Amino acid sequence: MKKYLILIGVGLFGIGFFIGRSTSNTSIITKYVKGEIITNTVNVPKPYSVYIPSVPVLPIIPDTIRINSKEYITLKVDTEKIIANYIQRKRYRIPLFDDNNGKLVINPVVQYNSLDSLGYAFTPITKQVTITKEKIFTPFLSASYNSFGYLGVGGGIYYHDLGFEAKYITDTKNKGIEACLNIKF
Repeated sequence: MKKYLILIGVGLFGIGFFIGRSTSNTSIITKYVKGEIITNTVNVPKPYSVYIPSVPVLPIIPDTIRINSKEYITLKVDTEKIIANYIQRKRYRIPLFDDNNGKLVINPVVQYNSLDSLGYAFTPITKQVTITKEKIFTPFLSASYNSFGYLGVGGGIYYHDLGFEAKYITDTKNKGIEACLNIKF
């Protein structure tokens, strides 16, 4: 009788062991994590091409001319506006892209009709994929001793958080089998 119980116990343990190894739930968690911002200023090269239009668009203003007490309204080039635009220092903040690869913002500065400086700020974004495998079946062994002098040896299997256990109990005079239900918290 003992040989059969031991064989059954070893057989159940083996079955539970291989079932526990073969089945599992897989969950995939994907996160996009921002990296540190990389900033720098690029040396501004000379332009590789310069184009002068044949008919330029210039700012114009109306002008009144008096000839022999008669008034004529004409248009003239607004030189003051051209000079004001020429000496202005213009700073731009241009986002070139903001996607799953990161974010790139360029910061050009223009003065005297030429590019004065070109800075950039790049925030890289990395993709982190976490794959977790949770076992559906988990086998376990147990041993017990209580104050009544009973010794128990058993094993079982957890299905997710619910466990089923069978235990052989003896006090050398009485022998028996105990069935248990366990819950993981």
